Amino acid sequence: MTFALLTLVLAVEPMRLAPGTQEVLRVPSVTRVAVAEPGIADVTPTGRGELLVVGKAQGRTTITLWTASGVQTRQVVVDDGHATELTRRLHELVSPTLKVEQFNGAIVIDGTLDSIEEYHRLKTLVEGEAQVKLLVRLNPRVLPMVAEQMNAAFKKQGLALAHANCVGQTIFLDGSVADERELQKAMLIANAYYGAAKGSLSLQ
Repeated sequence: MTFALLTLVLAVEPMRLAPGTQEVLRVPSVTRVAVAEPGIADVTPTGRGELLVVGKAQGRTTITLWTASGVQTRQVVVDDGHATELTRRLHELVSPTLKVEQFNGAIVIDGTLDSIEEYHRLKTLVEGEAQVKLLVRLNPRVLPMVAEQMNAAFKKQGLALAHANCVGQTIFLDGSVADERELQKAMLIANAYYGAAKGSLSLQ
């Protein structure tokens, strides 16, 4: 006879700790514990149904708990509070749909933005944050308008032969510029409107 191992993922907020701090996790009838990333958090049984969770280094890990009712998992996030505060500000000032994760010391922001204004607010919010990595995307419905805004800016700056074209979910730059100075100007304009634009501008 074959028995299936039942794993329960607890639908609760992750346990959040700062490095060097600790918290007691109460799990009745726990018989075994495993930590996916022991370098991020350490777990020690302290009594009947109690575990001491200690934050060691910034990151995210999973605690697997074997109990009489099955196997449970619990997410643990260890940070210095910066990622938590950044998440609050992003949801308040940019978009509540953005996700913030920590990996190997980096803060990764992921999600889809519904306007170029949200993109600008995001860039302003994380400016100077070297550890922040952006994996955000603009809603494809917004991209044609962004390309039009780039073309208007190119024309205003005298870059008549530079063009931004929306193809699928990507903005491509093509055409030509007179010299290296104009190339740098075109790229600055493109980055100001949408840093993920793909460039293939050539020098005349």
